[in-house]
Amino acid sequence: MSKRICAVVVLVLMLALNGVVGAGDVQEQPLVNLFLFDTSIKDALSEITIQTGVNIIPDSTVSGRVTVDLQDVSLEQALRVILIGGGFSFRKIDDFYFVGLPDPRSTTFRELADTQIVALKNVTAGQVISAMPSFLTSYVKGERDSKTLTITAPPTELSRIVEFIEAIDTVQKQVEIQVIVSEVSTKALKELGTNLFEFAMGAGETVNNNWSARVGLQNSLLSFETNLFGNLLLNLKALEETQEARIHADPRVLVSDGQPAELFVGDRQIFLLADSSDKTTRVERIEVGMHLKVTPQIIGDEILLSIAPEMSHFVSESKSNLVVKQSSVSTTVRLQDGQTAVLAGMTLQEEGDQSKKVPILGDIPIIRWLFRSDSTRASEKELLIFVTPVIK
Repeated sequence: MSKRICAVVVLVLMLALNGVVGAGDVQEQPLVNLFLFDTSIKDALSEITIQTGVNIIPDSTVSGRVTVDLQDVSLEQALRVILIGGGFSFRKIDDFYFVGLPDPRSTTFRELADTQIVALKNVTAGQVISAMPSFLTSYVKGERDSKTLTITAPPTELSRIVEFIEAIDTVQKQVEIQVIVSEVSTKALKELGTNLFEFAMGAGETVNNNWSARVGLQNSLLSFETNLFGNLLLNLKALEETQEARIHADPRVLVSDGQPAELFVGDRQIFLLADSSDKTTRVERIEVGMHLKVTPQIIGDEILLSIAPEMSHFVSESKSNLVVKQSSVSTTVRLQDGQTAVLAGMTLQEEGDQSKKVPILGDIPIIRWLFRSDSTRASEKELLIFVTPVIK
C-alpha cells in the first residue's frame, strides 16, 4: 500500500515540474505604458527598453518622430504602433529586437527578412510579378517565363506575398476560338442581306442559352443540334457551291484566358529582287493572305474579345513592279459564351486580263486579232470574318 502512495506522489511531482517548465517556455510579453509627444523614434525605443528590460537595437536608417499614448500594450504591439508611420520593421533575434527599414538595398535587410522558394503550378513568374502590388515586387525575384519564385521579405510581408501567389496560381480557364474566314461576292451579299445570318426556329425546335438549338421530330425519334455558327457555315458552303463565296479557313483553336491566338491563311512566296543601283540581288519573303490575331479575356460569364485581322493581296506580280495591297482593322467586342462576332467591310477588288485565241493563228501578226479576243474582268468581294468564343 505504501509503494502505491509513493508512486502517486512521484507522478504528481513530475506533472508539477512539467507544468513549471511549460509555463517557463511560454513567456508573456511585458506590457508597455508610455506617453510620448513629438519624440524621436530612437528615444521612444530607448524608453521601452528601460521600462521592459528588453534590448531594442535600431539600425542607422531609423529616424523620425512620434506621438503616442500606450496603456497596457504588449511589447510587440507597442513596436508596431511606433514604427508603422516610418515604414520600419522589427524582428526578434535571440533575446533582443532588431529594428530597421525593410529595404533590400539596406545592408541590414538580411537580419529582418526570411527567404522562401515557391514553385508555381499554373502561371509563370512574370504573370505573378506583373499582377503583384508594386510595394511587394521588390521582395520577389524570378525569370519571366520560369515556374519558380524566390521571396526574401520580413515575415509579415512574406506571408502576405505567399497568400497572394496562392490566389493567382490557379487553373486558368480555356476558350475555344471558332473562326470562319470567307470571301463573299458583293453582289450575292447584297441580294441575301440579313438572310445569310438568319437563325430562325420553327416547330419542334428549341434554342438554348448557349446559342445552340435542337431540331427533332415528334417523340424525339430523330434529333440533332446546331447553332448560329453552324448555320453560317451551312449558308456559306451553299454560296461556295455556286462560286459566290470562298471559305478560306474553318479552324478551331484552344487558348488560355488572356492569351493570344494567331491564324494565317494565304501564301508565302520567295522573290529574288534585283537592285539596279548596285547590281545586287536579295531574297525577299512576302506573305499575302489573311492574318488574324484574337485575344479572349473572360469577365464573369462574358468574354471580352480583341480581334485584329489583316488582309493583303498582290495588285501586280510583275518582276519590275511588285505591288502588295494591305488592309487591317482592330476592334474589341463583348460577347456571351458561344455568341458570334462578325467583321465585315473589307472589300477585295480583283482585276485581270483574259485572252481566248485559236492556236497558232491567234499569234500571227496583223491577222491575229481575227482569231483571238481579249477581255478585262473585274470582281468585287467582301471579306467576312466570323469569330465564336466558347468557354471550356
